[in-house]
Amino acid sequence: MQRLSMRMRTAIAFALYGFLATLPSMAHADANADAKVVTTAFSKAFEACDVPAILNMYEDDATLIWPGDGEFATGKAEIEKVVKANCGAGGPKHVLTEISSFARAIGKDYIMHWGQLDDAMTVNGKTATLRFRVSELLHKSGGKWRYVVDHASAGLKPPPPPASDGGQNH
Repeated sequence: MQRLSMRMRTAIAFALYGFLATLPSMAHADANADAKVVTTAFSKAFEACDVPAILNMYEDDATLIWPGDGEFATGKAEIEKVVKANCGAGGPKHVLTEISSFARAIGKDYIMHWGQLDDAMTVNGKTATLRFRVSELLHKSGGKWRYVVDHASAGLKPPPPPASDGGQNH
């Protein structure tokens, strides 16, 4: 068998590298579309306060970090407590609207997703909207995308402008 020339070996190496570099995108035809499906399903389940449907969206050992005080949970039992505290009977009614969404495949069956959601909460007939930032690690298991890490945060409102003294302190 004849030895391959250096040029031929280089061409094969580049072709192989190019193929390997496309594997993550081949495994995830559209990471953005997959992340949107998860966000839409979560929004619908949360708005309906469908706790079993929400919990089914998390891996058994998932970690949840939400913006409220003490809203950090690992494992479905702890996650269930946080979810129930946020959408229990008599609590605010939520309507979630996706503002932005970006996703990237980061290996076989994993997607990193980040974006923003508006949560229009209605309490006692009054609606207030809070914008959340999300950073999520999703894993495809059992044919379904699930949260491994679900981290939502809310920015602080800017401080009020300094009080004007009416020009009296000079």
